[in-house]
Amino acid sequence: MRKTIKTLCGLLFLLFSTNSFASPEGMANYPWTMMNVPIWCGPIQEVNKALEKEGYVAVEIAFGRAGALPTGEIAYAVTTYASKDTPGHILRTVETPGQVDKCIMNMLFDYKAVTPKTGT
Repeated sequence: MRKTIKTLCGLLFLLFSTNSFASPEGMANYPWTMMNVPIWCGPIQEVNKALEKEGYVAVEIAFGRAGALPTGEIAYAVTTYASKDTPGHILRTVETPGQVDKCIMNMLFDYKAVTPKTGT
């Protein structure tokens, strides 16, 4: 617990003591640890059939690139699916080129798109 608190305090210190810009290079500068996350994986065709059967439709896709750089080769795709039956219910999948499985990373509720504020 103390280690977690110290880590959080350190992250807050870093966040507030530096100029923060959203960039792949900047995200690599934090003392983060990769985590194992519970996800469901199955053969791509089976997952796609299940998504269709359960009433999900793809609404957006984004690509992760090698080295977390915009010029890197595509390393994986994250697709967001919305439920046709339950408003605000989405799930996200991840898949990589050449893989045989597709994974559901999370199932979320009360989804709302946020419009970024511009200006000061």
